[in-house]
Amino acid sequence: MIVDTHTHVFTNDRMTYPQFADTPRAGTIPSISDIGQEPWPETTAEKLIAQMDAAGVDKATLVQAYFVYEYDNRYTVDSANAYPDRFVSICALDPAAPESPDKLSNLVENAGVKGIRFMRGRLPKCTLGDPETHALWKRIAELKIPLCIHDKVEELPRVRALLERYPEINVAFDHGWGHKVGEPPYPMIKALFDLAIFPNAYVKTAINNIVAAREGVGTPQIFYTKLIESFGAHRIMWSSNYPAHPHFGSIASRLEVAKKALAFLSSDEQAWIFGRTALRVWPWLAG
Repeated sequence: MIVDTHTHVFTNDRMTYPQFADTPRAGTIPSISDIGQEPWPETTAEKLIAQMDAAGVDKATLVQAYFVYEYDNRYTVDSANAYPDRFVSICALDPAAPESPDKLSNLVENAGVKGIRFMRGRLPKCTLGDPETHALWKRIAELKIPLCIHDKVEELPRVRALLERYPEINVAFDHGWGHKVGEPPYPMIKALFDLAIFPNAYVKTAINNIVAAREGVGTPQIFYTKLIESFGAHRIMWSSNYPAHPHFGSIASRLEVAKKALAFLSSDEQAWIFGRTALRVWPWLAG
């Protein structure tokens, strides 16, 4: 089974699902881009399923499209609930807001949400391990759901104490840390490798990590060897990050790049990275 652990969905139905940051409308010339990057193609749940089927991807996690809807999780949740045989939903909430723990409980208990993502996003003054976030960490542990973290690599040490305090929370560090990885032995992202000592720390990788690994004197083989030596394949997960960074193409093309880059690994290691690790973190996907 192949599982894509990081996809986003959004729709041009702005009446039902108003957008926080307006995306280009279907049939128009794109003029508003995602945080200064390329405009995302409209990706409804149905369009995402078509992409997955073309790529041979069985399941996916729907990660809240923060830069489209911010903390309005309705379209992500509705999409996952409409296709429970293909998706689980991962919401986004303000990690420092005092009302977020109760909002998360409602989403998990009444809307079927199976994870939460901490986004630095528009919170430059808040580090995701700050005391203001501790109440939400505690609630995540009580609800027994995974946590995904998207933060600046230099801020990752700030969550070490929470990883130790809540060993029952599986924490997946998103591909965002690896837009640049530097050259071997990768001192630029040492803060990520340092977290490998925690058995509840996981890593999501995406095509941007593979591209970054090719820069300088590095190669994907050197980079992923280091990653596996640190975390083990059973704590690494593949993701397409579709539809972000549209120049990387379809889910099928992103998967093909990943398979070629990781072809040097054993079949068992590849099985973990392309599916089994995801089922370990999100067992609900097993169906």
